[in-house]
Amino acid sequence: MRGARFRHCLSVIALLMAAAAVAQTHLFESDSKRFGNPKMDIVVAEVERRPRVSVLEIRIQAVGSSVGSSFFLLCSVRDLARQRGNFRYVSKIEKNAEGHLLIGFLTHAGEPAANLGAEFEAAGAAATEIDLERFAPICDRMQ
Repeated sequence: MRGARFRHCLSVIALLMAAAAVAQTHLFESDSKRFGNPKMDIVVAEVERRPRVSVLEIRIQAVGSSVGSSFFLLCSVRDLARQRGNFRYVSKIEKNAEGHLLIGFLTHAGEPAANLGAEFEAAGAAATEIDLERFAPICDRMQ
């Protein structure tokens, strides 16, 4: 009986330690102001992290140029993908009316987005695959 209680206590401790590690995970954030362009004020903030998916909130105060802001967003996703495990391929879908974006990390080109979860499976063809390395020369110059 005491052995079972001891194992139960160890299980509870392990669960609490895992929850604490998740709570301490620093979520990604990218702010366009770091580039010193006063005409662009965009923040890309990770609001939720799952094993192979990040939920992003895009806060736009000022767009600047449409090309510059598009590349800022794309390069921010590339930075996130590198931090999450150096992923080259991602799949993206719009999540909801709140403007959240789901970024799923693919292990290889052509991996079915449905592998990332129910939301990606439901999105079907709307789950767009992106090869982030196609944009490496532009993103590397932005840093």
